[in-house]
Amino acid sequence: MKRNRRGLRLFVVASFAAFAASGCSTVIQTAAPDDQAHVAGRMALEEAAASVAASPWPKPASSSLADRLAGASSGGEKISRDDAVDAYVVKLSASGRGDTGLLADAARHLEAAGALKLVAQTVCDSPAPRLSDVALLEDAIADLRQTRSIYVSALKQINGDKNDVDHLKRDFDNAIKDLGSVADDLAKSAMKQRTSNFAAPAPANQLTGAF
Repeated sequence: MKRNRRGLRLFVVASFAAFAASGCSTVIQTAAPDDQAHVAGRMALEEAAASVAASPWPKPASSSLADRLAGASSGGEKISRDDAVDAYVVKLSASGRGDTGLLADAARHLEAAGALKLVAQTVCDSPAPRLSDVALLEDAIADLRQTRSIYVSALKQINGDKNDVDHLKRDFDNAIKDLGSVADDLAKSAMKQRTSNFAAPAPANQLTGAF
């Protein structure tokens, strides 16, 4: 069932990309209030995704759009995931914080994921959800999966307590599951909004153009 839901979200994102690149002519209805609502929601979504993407280690080469929103790609060369784990372990050792520091970093990451969930829920309930918002949330979910992997690997490398490893896995799995559920809802809302826009009669101030 989880695979089917993720497949639906990926289909919605792919449909948005194909539609945006099609160059087809259509009727564009002006809806200033909805556009303003989307701009505000999008900014909040990008800021929350950037917080999820921020990390205490160099970003691996597989970083997603959420990483670029955080500005992580602007300051240095990308590295492999294993190198990111090694660099983080060195940083923890140098600080003398060890597993205590790692768990504190992980807690901040989970807090950021919770904040992103709340923002995404607000966007989902707004009058102007967009398919591009679903794509951004998918990138953030992918980033969180990578983050989970690095925390778990680093904690094992510094011989962290097995219970801490298990708790870390569970907490990140729950956060990823929660964001996935919101992404499902956001995809449905965006598709419903798009269908409603095209089905509505064109107002007097409509514009005809191509995109």
